[in-house]
Amino acid sequence: MKEEVERVLSKYAGVELTFESPGFLEFVVVSGSIERYFNEVFKELVSLGYQPLLTESAGHEVVRVFRVGLRGFNKVIYYVLAAATVLAVAVTGYFSSLSFYECLGGRGDFTLSTAIFVLSVLVPLALHELGHFVASRKADVPTPLPMFIPAPVISPLGTFGAVIAVRFLPRDRKSLAMLGISGPLVGVIVSSLTLVVTLSMSPAVRVEELTCPGGVTPIGFAPMLMYIMLLTGLVQYPEGTIVILHPAALASMLLLLIHFANLLPIGQLDGGHVLRSVTDINLHRAISLLVPLILIVLSIFSPTYRWLGFFAVLAILISGFRPHIGYSNQLSKMSSQERLYLLLIYLLLLFVTAPVPL
Repeated sequence: MKEEVERVLSKYAGVELTFESPGFLEFVVVSGSIERYFNEVFKELVSLGYQPLLTESAGHEVVRVFRVGLRGFNKVIYYVLAAATVLAVAVTGYFSSLSFYECLGGRGDFTLSTAIFVLSVLVPLALHELGHFVASRKADVPTPLPMFIPAPVISPLGTFGAVIAVRFLPRDRKSLAMLGISGPLVGVIVSSLTLVVTLSMSPAVRVEELTCPGGVTPIGFAPMLMYIMLLTGLVQYPEGTIVILHPAALASMLLLLIHFANLLPIGQLDGGHVLRSVTDINLHRAISLLVPLILIVLSIFSPTYRWLGFFAVLAILISGFRPHIGYSNQLSKMSSQERLYLLLIYLLLLFVTAPVPL
């Protein structure tokens, strides 16, 4: 390990080994600058299975290198899970469509409704993960395929979404920012479009016309985008009627709310990555603890947001109290313009997905 890493670093600057242990090396830069050529250093070391971390101490650049390895992944597992997720979402969509048309007297195309439900769930999820995948690969980070998680019956969507197990830190601040914002940006845009389309497929009927055996369940909140559409008349319904959400419209609404939760500035969530890219490790940790506490208190006083309080507890349990290391080049910076654009996009995504009581 020592010879291999030292050979790479020495191509760009004079380095001196200051510490060595199994799977870990520390070098101090004695001449030249690794930071100037860090993109090249990062790409070479990561391709060999090493995670570099560039920092500074006593006025000198310090490079810490960890052995991560380049273990392959079993593509069969990913494909099987993806197929199982498609099936689980289809089954969920079919039974949701049965309930939907049962309320409308049994009239409707169950097959078409199920297909629209599947597309409304899986296309935004797949493109969300594709956004992360492209952002990671563009920053020279080895990235496996997204792993979809089927959840028939348990989830109203038939899935718990997908995850990408990235084992290397992003290259720099900008790479971390792009990793955090890319998935939600694509996902929110696509889910917003599907919501617009599927809301137009949601009929408005009078209560006496309903044929639901168990009645209907009112929704207590909706994403801000849906609220604005209803408030401004972009989607209009006759007075004295209630809207029966098409299963795909309900799925699109839930996905926008899930995006909101994922955009919260907590730990390793996408919003946590965005926050970490514009703050230091200590401020990020403080905010990551403060936000869940606020949400828990909010859920106590407002039952409408009880699900957010539950999510906050879950986020703390998953992220724990571990600090967010952030990115490989600890000396990297983002320009004021880049930070402004990032925060504007981030706040806009939070705004359109924020849950609003109805």
